Amino acid sequence: MAGDALPPLRVGLVGCGRVGQHLIERSAVGGPFQVVAASEELDVIRQIAPFGVRLMSLSELAQSADIDVLWVTSFWEFPFKCSPLAASHGQHLIVETPFTLGLQAAEQAFADAVRRSRLLLIHHPRRADPEFRQALAVAHDEKIGAIRAAKFVLWSYGRPPRGATRCTEPSVWDEYAEPGATKIRFVSHALDQLVLLIPSRPISVLAVGDSSAIAADLFAGDSLALRIVFESGCQAEIDIRLDSPTPYQSGWMLTGERGGYANGRQYTLTDEGEVFDSPVTTTDNPKDTGQFEWLARQIRSGVPDAEEEVRACSVVALLDGAQRSLTARQPVSV
Repeated sequence: MAGDALPPLRVGLVGCGRVGQHLIERSAVGGPFQVVAASEELDVIRQIAPFGVRLMSLSELAQSADIDVLWVTSFWEFPFKCSPLAASHGQHLIVETPFTLGLQAAEQAFADAVRRSRLLLIHHPRRADPEFRQALAVAHDEKIGAIRAAKFVLWSYGRPPRGATRCTEPSVWDEYAEPGATKIRFVSHALDQLVLLIPSRPISVLAVGDSSAIAADLFAGDSLALRIVFESGCQAEIDIRLDSPTPYQSGWMLTGERGGYANGRQYTLTDEGEVFDSPVTTTDNPKDTGQFEWLARQIRSGVPDAEEEVRACSVVALLDGAQRSLTARQPVSV
């Protein structure tokens, strides 16, 4: 039977905020997943009722025989609640980036999935970004040699000055509107892209947070800058700031031994010392541009992508190291 003729996998959402509602709307127009139920402590009946999605408790979701996949849209909930509950009926799990902030918890979650013969998969929505796919094509081009430096800057949002009157809060609380969660999400997407760009093991990270933050915590403050050193010698920088009145997004900038990348163009250094630049063209990779289909194929086959589990743990290890670095105020090994 052709893949597109298979019935959609039935999804129960854990959390129904911004990400959950996007998944409901997307699945309503077709695709390999169909959201049939959602778990949410707040009243979201008005948002989900037009799509025929029923509201259930978390325990009811995990015990429902007509749900194939639990899709966790909030890393607040995982793995402390969802991993044990999913075992009660045996659903597979899909979680958003970042799916947890502790390396020990990440490794335990994957081990639990193997033990109960179920899949734990990570959804990476930012891998489809055209600019990232261009940078990835250049990074994997042998003509530019090994990457020596990588940099990503995102300054955005321009939050109101401290003490200013805030706008009316949304009627339904959404963790994705929280500055701390937004910052960590952006950092996590950048780290996921980074470990794909640099085929080497990260060995240390230095984290610098917001000087005005009361606590040395990943969620505190409006900014986070990371400096990461790889085993190959590559040095990478990620700079996220959510309180900048001046918006700026550099995209990825790469410097290799014989070339580099920036703003959609590849730069190549010749033996004569000249530099040529040209636009970058890319080809679609299902892992990047067809995330939903790629996730569904793994579930139907029952075989996870082992390399993806390693990358997911690498991202968590860097987040874990960033927290330790903030506390110690110095670089730490990862």
